[in-house]
Amino acid sequence: MKGHGSIRVAYDERSGRSSLSSAASGPPFGIRSCAGRILIAASAAAPVGGDELSLDVAVDDGACADVGTVASTVVLPGPTGEPSTMSTRCRVGRDAHLDWIGEPTVSVVGSTHTVTTAVTLDASATCRIVEEVSLGRTREDSGLLRLVLRVERDGRPLVHHDESFGPRVRGAGSSVSVGAARHVLSAILVGVGAGPARSFVCDSVRVAWLPVSDDAAVVFAVGTDRPGVVDAVSRLAPELTARRD
Repeated sequence: MKGHGSIRVAYDERSGRSSLSSAASGPPFGIRSCAGRILIAASAAAPVGGDELSLDVAVDDGACADVGTVASTVVLPGPTGEPSTMSTRCRVGRDAHLDWIGEPTVSVVGSTHTVTTAVTLDASATCRIVEEVSLGRTREDSGLLRLVLRVERDGRPLVHHDESFGPRVRGAGSSVSVGAARHVLSAILVGVGAGPARSFVCDSVRVAWLPVSDDAAVVFAVGTDRPGVVDAVSRLAPELTARRD
């Protein structure tokens, strides 16, 4: 399957509000505006091995967009063993803001999947991008999963993170990768007071806040399960869960 969707959010000067101005989608994407958020729901089982999926998000000048998914994305192997891909391209205009906070991607044993997220920011734009991954279903190994996150501001790279997970990845199961962790969260915040680096470590969760500029930071967290990771992140980096007015 080849599937594509697009979202555009615009700012209305008369009302002083941002809204979904246009959306186009076909299977497996269903796009709806709901209670101030723009939510993407699956209209078909995807991604399955061989699928090539893409999504374009445009946030016009002055607009504020809160985009997410309705449920977890379960990555399934296909009958031929072909890999699947999901590419998201986001453009955020002048004085605009994008929240991209989706539900976890679940990597199922036997699958091979690449998730690429590319965000282009105007010099005055801000964003909060949060991606979560569950490495396998309960009592199963994960598949092979590659995550690529790139954020550019004013034409210059701010962050480029490329990491692979799965039992066949070199260093899997060791501290070089995520060890025995089953849940991974990665995020970037642009438009915050980055401050100094900080971290939190316990037996089951590790979280790090790493400044990349005065007003931008990345967050990486790994743990045995999602509740533990989300709780630790909310304590160390409340900026990730705070609501925007």
